[in-house]
Amino acid sequence: MNISENNEPGSTIPATTVAGVSEVTTEREGVLITDSTLAKHAKLVHVDFPPVENGVDYLRSVVDHLTDADPPTPRALKYAVLHLQAAAEVLLKARLQREHWSLVFKDPSAASRKSFEAGDFISCTTEAALDRLRNIAGISIDDKSAGALKKLADTRNALQHYGLTWPARAVEARAADVLDFLMSFVHAELVPASTVLPGAAEHDEIQDGLAYVRSKLSTLQSFLKRRHNQLRPDLEKLLDLTVQCPLCMQWTVVIGSGGGPLSCRFCHHSWPSAEIAAVDSGLTWNEYCNLADCPICGESAVLVDIATIASAPTHSQSVCFACGAVVIDRL
Repeated sequence: MNISENNEPGSTIPATTVAGVSEVTTEREGVLITDSTLAKHAKLVHVDFPPVENGVDYLRSVVDHLTDADPPTPRALKYAVLHLQAAAEVLLKARLQREHWSLVFKDPSAASRKSFEAGDFISCTTEAALDRLRNIAGISIDDKSAGALKKLADTRNALQHYGLTWPARAVEARAADVLDFLMSFVHAELVPASTVLPGAAEHDEIQDGLAYVRSKLSTLQSFLKRRHNQLRPDLEKLLDLTVQCPLCMQWTVVIGSGGGPLSCRFCHHSWPSAEIAAVDSGLTWNEYCNLADCPICGESAVLVDIATIASAPTHSQSVCFACGAVVIDRL
């Protein structure tokens, strides 16, 4: 029998039996829908992402966007940045929440359990979450990782509100550093606790997600290593003239060629002059910077007191981005 016969759209068709189970069939716009189908559909659209699983799912999206094409498309890079920042926020605050739920509030002194459970509150910034994890939870987060996370938050804000123009390789390199930190953070701070939470299914989802991210991340890290191997022979001869790129964070900007344009050999970002490159470098690592005229070449491209070079990466000094000289005398 054709069970849709003589029935108007939206009408209920007499119960039929499927595998011994009686169910009601409804026709909507010519499509037959059973009550079991509706139940399955309701289950499919149900959203259930606990915090850690949610953060790991964002990480899956990040590595997918970064590895689907070489180089990634502009659209893929955009969502990689947005989802990586989302992952960082979710995962850092998930650990903060385990310390105490009030710590995820912008102002913990104004926190209420009712607002927390309703999700009706302004949460703390990524930078504040890092400070609280360090100072309250006692978690060790090195300055390099904290800096990378802060720069990620700044990049996301620029992309979200003002637009962003960056080389693909710079995004990949920065993302790899943050991904590496977050993977270690999840394993050290979040996965152990998830094993004692109710619901083994969540733990399995987290572990599966981490395995997936790890496999994709190795592809990204292999690219970074390959690129460094290509550049190393030339850069090893120029350690005294190499500074860190403020975009990709790699030690691959060779200075000392005059006051004209400079570029990063890793991500290919360029600056119209040595002076602008010096300013960009200074403001990337500090809230303000001073530039001075070089006593050797005369260019206004000496980054005063806060410049670092590859041969002494932890020693801050005054360096001319135009001629490459380390300026010892007081400027």
